Amino acid sequence: MALDRAGVRWCLLRGAEGPDVPGGDVDLLVARDDAARFTGAIAPLGFARLPAWGYGSHRFHLGYDAATDRWLKLDVVTELAFGPWFSLPSETAPLCLSRRLRRGSAVVLDDSDAFWCLLLHRLLDKGSVGAAAAALARLARTPGCAESPLAYEIERIAPGSCTPLLLDAARRSAWIELEAAGPALAAAWRRRHRLASLRRRAIGRLARSAGLFPRSRRGMTVALVGPDGAGKSSSAAALARSFPLAVRTVYMSPAMTPRRGPSPRGARLALRIGAQLWRWCRAQALRLRGRLVLFDRYAYDALLPARWPLGPLGRLRRWLLGHACPAPQLIVVLDAPGELLHARTGEHGPVVLEAERRAYLRLARGRARAIVVDATHEPDRVRRDVTGAIWAAYQSRWACKRFSLSRRRRRTAA
Repeated sequence: MALDRAGVRWCLLRGAEGPDVPGGDVDLLVARDDAARFTGAIAPLGFARLPAWGYGSHRFHLGYDAATDRWLKLDVVTELAFGPWFSLPSETAPLCLSRRLRRGSAVVLDDSDAFWCLLLHRLLDKGSVGAAAAALARLARTPGCAESPLAYEIERIAPGSCTPLLLDAARRSAWIELEAAGPALAAAWRRRHRLASLRRRAIGRLARSAGLFPRSRRGMTVALVGPDGAGKSSSAAALARSFPLAVRTVYMSPAMTPRRGPSPRGARLALRIGAQLWRWCRAQALRLRGRLVLFDRYAYDALLPARWPLGPLGRLRRWLLGHACPAPQLIVVLDAPGELLHARTGEHGPVVLEAERRAYLRLARGRARAIVVDATHEPDRVRRDVTGAIWAAYQSRWACKRFSLSRRRRRTAA
């Protein structure tokens, strides 16, 4: 395994009851000194670190496998902390990592550590036992459960019979009694770490408050372009359903006019350019809020070969429309032969559609941030290919920002 080869000390955080692999989420505990090594070890596997603030030591890494069409999210922590805003810290992470066990290809917590970790997660984070009842009842019967480092820490935080009472209630499956002890334990924990708890709660609220959108949290703009029948709208709708980040679709056809009725040609052109710029500005606002913005068509459609003869003024109007908006951060050209496109839609002719196809391919060759996706496949395959391309752009963008940030930090330190 990549982590073992890199010498990373890690384990599944709640491995005793099994990670939520079907749901695509895996919780990991990693030694604090190995956090950078962990990121480097999983980067070649297609994982990218999601920018996130206000989550304590949590680091989120997201990966996509186009072959299986699966997203996998790694929730990595370098300490054990519980409660709202992770404001109840524990000092037992290194001890728990030193007691971890290997079971097959996975590394998991010792069963006694897994019991207390899961119990505190449910009581202090979730406020109820919930679906973890069966796992807690099984793990509570582990021999030596009271000798876990977490058990000793609970005893220091709430001296007396707290630890034996919690363990006994779990063994008897007395979940109501167990849940009733949660608030008192949380209050004792806050008193034990008063300053750290206040600081963490303040930082968490500030970092996750509305309106704070650092540059690296900004979304992306992606234009889906191609001739009629290439599958632009269907691909955008499928991506909005399957992409793990928030997605918004903006229709950007340059042929749209904001009002109907006769008007002078110059006014009509101005209205079209104004409508394009308004939709582009709305998309930028969504991007600043962290959304992935999919442009269904784009201003580039005006640069296609005209389907009828145009004079100098007509060509000028189309040039102005085609350059009305700044370039998106990624252009995805859905490519298919004109005959296939005509068979799909029945509109226009194969010759016209083939000419538009070649124009889009020239557009892709002339721009660095453009890729071509084969749209002759079934829609699900096309969606996977487009998803992989967008995710690769996200990975490259976040990697560049982290590199720039680390370089600025080195310069500041020097």
